[in-house]
Amino acid sequence: MYNDFTKYGRMLFDQGLNNSHSGNMSFRQNYNIFITRHGARLCDISVNDIVKVNLNDNTKDKDASIEIKVHRAVYQACPNVHAIAHAHAPHAIVLSLNRDAIIPIDSEGLYYLPTIPVLIAEQTISSDEVAKRLPELLSKHKAVAVRGHGLFAAGKTIEEAAMYASVAENASKLVYLKELLNK
Repeated sequence: MYNDFTKYGRMLFDQGLNNSHSGNMSFRQNYNIFITRHGARLCDISVNDIVKVNLNDNTKDKDASIEIKVHRAVYQACPNVHAIAHAHAPHAIVLSLNRDAIIPIDSEGLYYLPTIPVLIAEQTISSDEVAKRLPELLSKHKAVAVRGHGLFAAGKTIEEAAMYASVAENASKLVYLKELLNK
């Protein structure tokens, strides 16, 4: 599992989906959540950057990513989700500012993510509102953009969640470039 955090954290950084200290990833195993530490650099994760917390008890969340409440809410509501990748993907963020959904125009994007809903919330970072509303969306869609904040992608493995985040950003980039071309 640690190798997946390092490999796919690096991948998300190398693809430009996160800056040096942004984003987070988690993996659920039974009643435990393994999540990146608050402030961890996904491009250079060490074993000390993975925090173990309980699925149903937030008393040991102190060192976990500030998005732990969102990850926990998704895991509690979506038993088939075992991994989450959260990325601050620039093209998805830009597109999220003026639409309710991102609809891919490329074949791969449409194959994996026919629709990427945009969740609009008053507070977006470590948000109770996002924690309440995101699980329902991720139960139906593999990736969701939070307006102005970034992507949450879910899967059975960290690799799968990171892949959906990557596909969502690539699809967003193509939509963005097509819109520029049409101007």
